[in-house]
Amino acid sequence: MTGPSTPNDLRPENLRRILEITRDLARPIELESLLYQVVDAAKELLNAEGGTVWQYLATDHQLEMRAARGLGAVAIRVPADRGIVGECVRTRVLINVPDCYADPRFDRSVDRTTGYRTRCMLTCPLLGHDDVLVGALQVVNRRQGVFDADDEAMASALAAQCAVALQRVQMTERLVQSEKLRQEIEVAREIQQSTLPKFAPVIAGYDLAGRFRPADETGGDTYDFVATTDGGVMLLMGDATGHGIGPALSATEVRAMLRLAQRLGASLDDTFRHINDQLVVDLPEDRFVTAFLGCLDPSSHVLRYHSGGQGPLLHFKAADLACDIHPPTTFPLGAMEQSTLPAPREIALAPGDIFALFSDGVFEYQDAKERQFGEQAVVDLLRRYHNWPMTDLLDKLIEALTRFGRGAPQLDDITAVLIRRLTTAVDPAPNPAADSGTAVRRVAQRTFARSFDSLAEIFTFIQETLAAYGAGEAERYAIEFTVEELFTNMVKYNAAGTSAIELAIECDGSALICRLSDPDSDRFDVTLAPDADINMPIELRRPGGLGLHLIRRLVDSVEYDYSGRCSLITFRKTLGSA
Repeated sequence: MTGPSTPNDLRPENLRRILEITRDLARPIELESLLYQVVDAAKELLNAEGGTVWQYLATDHQLEMRAARGLGAVAIRVPADRGIVGECVRTRVLINVPDCYADPRFDRSVDRTTGYRTRCMLTCPLLGHDDVLVGALQVVNRRQGVFDADDEAMASALAAQCAVALQRVQMTERLVQSEKLRQEIEVAREIQQSTLPKFAPVIAGYDLAGRFRPADETGGDTYDFVATTDGGVMLLMGDATGHGIGPALSATEVRAMLRLAQRLGASLDDTFRHINDQLVVDLPEDRFVTAFLGCLDPSSHVLRYHSGGQGPLLHFKAADLACDIHPPTTFPLGAMEQSTLPAPREIALAPGDIFALFSDGVFEYQDAKERQFGEQAVVDLLRRYHNWPMTDLLDKLIEALTRFGRGAPQLDDITAVLIRRLTTAVDPAPNPAADSGTAVRRVAQRTFARSFDSLAEIFTFIQETLAAYGAGEAERYAIEFTVEELFTNMVKYNAAGTSAIELAIECDGSALICRLSDPDSDRFDVTLAPDADINMPIELRRPGGLGLHLIRRLVDSVEYDYSGRCSLITFRKTLGSA
């Protein structure tokens, strides 16, 4: 018999039992328990020896036997178009077979696998919301006779409730697994981000910066700065093949091995070779890591490096605004063992020069038409912003990539490391107390044209000088804001002046002392200007005064001196103060 029976109603006792089962199935329950509960209910209602739920696996188009009772099976998979159960899910129609071995559709392989003898069988499709196929409910061997029309009606009613409950549990478990995966990926992301340097080290005469922006939650890139015992710094940038958790682990392993090698005092050559040989052992044959490993000597201004498949490497020269592009020096890390290495390459950095490392995700960043950002766009960006602080230059890089992409998705990780030799000379000022062990005072000074256009150059001077002094972000913000406010006032209120304005920044080891000198000016003592009343309603306030109000709260002291028609403003900011 094929096709479900559709009587007008069920027996009252059977209807009551179906309703009880429906209530039980609505409770929170894990999948395996639910399946056994359905099978047990079907056996009870239909007076059957055994039963099972077949779960439909859409990705493989297979049916998996689950929660079998009385069949002695653990788990069997069959193609979703095989046997009676296959026809049931294909046609989505109940099938009642009174004699299985007389039916050519019956697949005897399940009996051979389980050792069970199937006599008669009732198979119902399990259809969830929106007629989505969930699987099939199969009940076998009625204890007296074969399955009749009443059994078909009860099986159909039970199957309808079972399908909805099963679909609900499956969706819940997928959500739970998805949330667990999301949380695990988030943890992996946090771990990876925590391994990246939070700040570039302070190296006298240099401005260093790095940036990492993964394409996914985690990425296959990494970078690091590791201070060496001789006052230099070891530089790493790596790019593992692919992106995601697997490559992130490879990239993190490279960084960890670099840190360990430096703790053990390994040389540049030994570090590179041992990391490579270990990756040969650890990585699958089709995986590798392109990596740059270099050591900067700030006293000789020479960068020595090996580059395993990482390139192009950019050396921007401030003297003529040219950019040399260097290829990798050897194979990617993990590609093959290297018993010997070529001698490390060397690059001498002149004042203002930039050595730039970029991962493929920068050069190959694509727009919607699959056009790439390219090397020339990177070179043009270096040429345009080479005088800016390196962190700001990286901000400009990200802005340029985003603007170029015009909403296209980021397909690869973006990593950049920049090293710039500063142009500002910071020399010790004469200090008789130096021989007594007192900290040597250092001073940098420069004159600037009396124009608002000088502000960009002033900010660069401040940032380079404070980087050389090892000052932090709080000091940098306070100095920049104060100098901008005072310099702007000098330009605005002494428009008739023709002389340049001089800025000197001194460091005595505990504080920064800044002096702004405005020659040929009228007297204006900023220390006597009243504070702005910030509590007064805005419509009653007089314009001006807010900048000086903020200066008094950003720095420790402000002094004014006037002689020979020259205004001298001196302010002090303690190092390490908020």
